[in-house]
Amino acid sequence: MKKFLFTTLSLAVAMSLNAAVLATAGDISVSDEDIAPLVEAQSMHAMGAEPSKITDEDKKNIVDSYIKYKLLMKEAKASGIEDSAEFKKQIELAKEGIIFNMWQENEFKKVSVSDEEAKKYYDENGDIFTNPEEVSVSHILVEDEKVAKEIIDTLSKAKNLKDEFKKLATEKSIDPSAKENSGDLGFVRKGIFVQEFEDAAFALQDGEISKEPVKTQFGYHVIYKQGSKKAEKMPFDGLKERIKEGLKGQKFKETLDKKADDLFEKAKVEYKMPLPAPKADEKAAPAKK
Repeated sequence: MKKFLFTTLSLAVAMSLNAAVLATAGDISVSDEDIAPLVEAQSMHAMGAEPSKITDEDKKNIVDSYIKYKLLMKEAKASGIEDSAEFKKQIELAKEGIIFNMWQENEFKKVSVSDEEAKKYYDENGDIFTNPEEVSVSHILVEDEKVAKEIIDTLSKAKNLKDEFKKLATEKSIDPSAKENSGDLGFVRKGIFVQEFEDAAFALQDGEISKEPVKTQFGYHVIYKQGSKKAEKMPFDGLKERIKEGLKGQKFKETLDKKADDLFEKAKVEYKMPLPAPKADEKAAPAKK
C-alpha cells in the first residue's frame, strides 16, 4: 500500500512539474493545467468543438482572463477581508455545511432495507404499483344529434367497422385532430375525459360502438371501443430496488428526526423570547406527573 501511494504521489508531482508554463505576471504563473477547465468550457461553448480546435487567439484570451482573475484575487486578499469577522463567520458556516452533509452521507450508508421489507411494502400498497384499466377508443364528434344517429346507423351496417369508422371520422368529425388520427384517441384511463364520455366508453364491449349518441359539453359523440387492458399489478422483481431506495430514504428521515428530537429533549432549551399561547388541545391535555 505504501509503495502504491508513493508511486501515485510521484506521478502527480511529475505531472505538475512537466505542465507547460504559458505565461507569467510577476509571481503569477499560468500553466496548461491551470487553464484546462477553461479551455474545455470554451470548446463546449463552441458547439462541440474539440479542445485542439481552440485557436491561439482563443487560448491567449483565456490566459489573459486567468491572469486578470489572479490579479484581482491578490487585490482581494490584500484588502484584509480574510481578517474580517464576516469572513470568519462565512468560513465557519461553510465548514458546518460540509461537515453536516458529509455526516448525513455517512449516516445514510448505515441504513439498510431488506428484500422482505420491500416485499411487505409492495403487498400493502398494491394500488400504487398497479397499472389501471385502460380502453382503446375512437370517436366521431358532431354538433347535431340527428347527424350522430345517422352515423351510428351507417356504422351498424358496415362490413368493415374499423375502416368505415376511420372514413366517417375523417369526413364528418368536428374534432380538429380527426383529420390526422381518424378519431383514434389511443388507450386512455379513467379521469382523462369528461364523465359522460368516460362512462360510455368504459361500458362498451371490445369492438362495439355506442348505440346512442353520447352528449357532452362539446357536442354529440359516436364512440368505438377497439380494445381494453385490464388493471394489472406490476411485478415485484422489476420494482424491488426502487422500493428499497424509497424506503431507505424514508427510514433515514425518520432516524434523523428521532435523533434530533432526542438531542433536543436532552438539551435543556431555555427560551429568551415570548412563547406562543398553547393550543386548545394542549390546554386540555392532563398534566404530566
